[in-house]
Amino acid sequence: MESSALPTVSVVIPVFNGERFIGEAIHSVLDQTFRDFEIIVVDDGSTDATERIVRQFSGSLSYHRQENCGVGVARNLGVERSKGEWIAFLDADDVWYPTKLADQLYFTSTHRDRLFVYSDMDIIDLDGSLVQRSCLSAKIARRKKQRDLIAKAFNGGPFPYPSTVLLKRELFLQAGGFCPLFRHNYHEDFELFARLAHVIPLHFMGQSLVKYRRAPKRKTVSGSSEENWRILLTRLAELWRDDAERLELVKWLLDKHSSDEGKDLLRSGDWVNARNCFQMVFWRRPFYFKNLRRLGLSYLPYAREFYGRRKSRDRAG
Repeated sequence: MESSALPTVSVVIPVFNGERFIGEAIHSVLDQTFRDFEIIVVDDGSTDATERIVRQFSGSLSYHRQENCGVGVARNLGVERSKGEWIAFLDADDVWYPTKLADQLYFTSTHRDRLFVYSDMDIIDLDGSLVQRSCLSAKIARRKKQRDLIAKAFNGGPFPYPSTVLLKRELFLQAGGFCPLFRHNYHEDFELFARLAHVIPLHFMGQSLVKYRRAPKRKTVSGSSEENWRILLTRLAELWRDDAERLELVKWLLDKHSSDEGKDLLRSGDWVNARNCFQMVFWRRPFYFKNLRRLGLSYLPYAREFYGRRKSRDRAG
């Protein structure tokens, strides 16, 4: 890594208990063909050997530690400590191909109005074996309708996974960074990137420059994914308040979410609050038949048994 007072790129790597993969992620930055960068690792309160591993690279990066506040807050701190003109994010379990920065910076040098670029990516498993090439391009090809929330938010493009992104630091700061309301690492990236897409074009590069590590699905923390989903939809409703088509989509997703929350309450035996959820949705969408069916079940004495059996089957499956 070349020494410079003001590096061109600041690479921000948030990490929480990432001892297994953080070394590989850092090496993938150090192996870049473009050399004018700094690396900033923000440890989000790890309790494993993450700090010891990162400090082995002490001459190549700066290390900062915070209490566990979530990946969005960690990325914000990394940008706050950065000096580069551009910001590139890298999740601690992902890997860059060697020309990632060079290819993106070359594009921005020939398209100077592009302040946010992101690339395609390949999927790898926990062992690093290739699972799928060009994942984001494949998602676009499979997309059946432009009413999809991602299509609406990113003008027909795929979702910008953080490890694929390169953006101007000034743009990030003007946007206010990642919203700290998202505490458990779900949807904080969607919210910020949707806000940016609302004011500038986000350019998708079709070449795979990142290896994205797909981990097995795990249970969410205290329903945090569902909580953050509602926060995201609420903030999108405010962002798109003057866009009737997008706003209607968000309102529909909020009502669907409310009905699904009622279903979970019904399964737990909380008949009153479940029924309240279904009734609120009914007044807005009387012909949403799945919600109407759930509302009817909330008045029937065998509904708890019905949902209990179904929940048991789901767990067995």
